[in-house]
Amino acid sequence: MKRILIALALLLPLSALAQSQEATLQREGERMVVSANIQLTPAMLKGVKAFVLVPQVADSSHSVALRPIGLYSKDKFYSYLESYGFSGASEDKVFRKEQLPTTVHYSASIPYEVWMDGAQLQLVHQYEGCCGDSGVEAVDSLTRYDEAPIAFAPAFREVGKSMKKEVVTGKAFIEFPVNKTQLNDKFRGNAAELNKIKESLEGVRSNKEIEDCIVRITGHASPEGKYSVNERLADDRTQAVRDYVLSQFNFPDNTVVATSDAENWPGLRSYVEDSKLKNKQAILDIIDSDLAPDAKEQRIRREHSAQWSTLRSKCLPKLRYTEYFIEYTVIDYEAAQTKVDLANEAMKEGDIQKASEILSTAGNDPEAAYARGTLAAMKEDFATAAAEFKKAMDGGISEAKALWEEVSRHRFINKEKVVPTEPTE
Repeated sequence: MKRILIALALLLPLSALAQSQEATLQREGERMVVSANIQLTPAMLKGVKAFVLVPQVADSSHSVALRPIGLYSKDKFYSYLESYGFSGASEDKVFRKEQLPTTVHYSASIPYEVWMDGAQLQLVHQYEGCCGDSGVEAVDSLTRYDEAPIAFAPAFREVGKSMKKEVVTGKAFIEFPVNKTQLNDKFRGNAAELNKIKESLEGVRSNKEIEDCIVRITGHASPEGKYSVNERLADDRTQAVRDYVLSQFNFPDNTVVATSDAENWPGLRSYVEDSKLKNKQAILDIIDSDLAPDAKEQRIRREHSAQWSTLRSKCLPKLRYTEYFIEYTVIDYEAAQTKVDLANEAMKEGDIQKASEILSTAGNDPEAAYARGTLAAMKEDFATAAAEFKKAMDGGISEAKALWEEVSRHRFINKEKVVPTEPTE
């Protein structure tokens, strides 16, 4: 009782033997971090050989002792501190009475455990006196830690829609009177053929998710007559179809491009190759020769007049057509990035089921993991959310770190505490 009597005689309240200012106890991730400025006074060593302050994190049934602070009055009394783990290492906080600082900054970090929700940071006062007089003089409570409920706010990350290029193609057999280039939509079957082009263009134009649309029109003429005349007719007739498209649709002028093929020799060759014409190989050799277009036609007509007559009636009309290509970019709904955006929209609208269905096929890239973490957290499935945000964070999405830390706390909240039971035999 000697130490207590001395303290009372000095009129020093036990809780005042060591005072702490700015003490904090807080969790950072999966660590509990302790910080405190502890004030020391020579009165702690009054009548004793050594004095030890042991910070600890404790609740009613658990405690974790931290690195102690040791004080001794004379060099020969340092040995009293060895039982507390002091070994003379540089990280030891140990002071002789004559070198006692006014304030010691103390910090420590320990693994966080579930029971620490509601625990206190305490300072245990222990002394070593003479004649076996030793013990705990006081336990000061410096501060308390209370785990806050998870406060997750949906954090949507827009990643941009993925686009892909598509092409609509078709052929329209638009006819013109002999040596004419003016388009007549009532001439022969032109109305139906022009309607093919219109239907294709209307289908593209009605799609609001299409971008960068280009219409390419190519007019083909048959290899009959002078090449120079055919070249002019093909060019003018193709331009007439282009003008028709521009008159029917409000496309910018530079998005409709016209090109012409004066004489469709590739089409003629394909027909001959697939035919059963007499002298087929000889005709193919002429087509494949280096002769000028007019010379090729004249030679075929001269050397294979019967076959040329067949070609004029059955093949050449089929070589006179307008080919159109509609190129555009459109949202790629199969792309992972696009699915993330679609899932975000569903989550914003509160359609959790739709978002789940979309993300189930969105792949495993960091953006998809981030979105799945958001979805899981909105459903209060914090274990899954933590795993997904961790994937996103490891994949390079820095914004995922704070969300991972927040939802990871689900293991440490009161309602998640599990009280161990004794095993049954």
